[in-house]
Amino acid sequence: MSRLPAAALYGIAALVALFELGVTWMSLHPSVPADYRAYYIDATTTCLNQPVSGAYAQGTLIPFTSGHEKLIIPLRVCGWEGPAGDGLHAVGESARLRLALLGSAHDVTLRLSMVAVDFAGEAGQVVDVVVNGTNVGAAEVKTGTPQTFQFAIPDSVLGPGKLLDVELLFPHAIRVDPQDSNTRKRSIKLTAVEAG
Repeated sequence: MSRLPAAALYGIAALVALFELGVTWMSLHPSVPADYRAYYIDATTTCLNQPVSGAYAQGTLIPFTSGHEKLIIPLRVCGWEGPAGDGLHAVGESARLRLALLGSAHDVTLRLSMVAVDFAGEAGQVVDVVVNGTNVGAAEVKTGTPQTFQFAIPDSVLGPGKLLDVELLFPHAIRVDPQDSNTRKRSIKLTAVEAG
């Protein structure tokens, strides 16, 4: 049986080492979409975006409770659980909705009906509302009965695509159990949405 010369063995070892270095480099610096990186790698968000159409009949009040899943699913981008009988439960420190409006949309009003989770007590929950990257206001949501909040969306925020990419931020979201991760924090239940 013939043996490989030492130089050939060193060459093979060098190729294996280069391959391993390349794999290590790729695992430390993966080429992934920004949403994936923010959720899984950097942990800068608790909301992993899903590709939803945002199909919405402008001016329609959509209840976010059980029995309306066909209307809700195209609008739920991320950060939600349910719907249950009492609404769509926000999980994590933010949640997103997408509403695709008709071409005639102009100076839109966004209406969100929400109620704070019972764990929030009298303090309730603050919800910062960001539309297409622009902060359009905040709501102080109380426990008990759902309240409706209105946010004016000027044409400059709406943009030519007539798409409302709505992000709800929950700066005081609550860990129900101390073992819960940031992606399991609780804040509000969304009971209805309307834009028109």
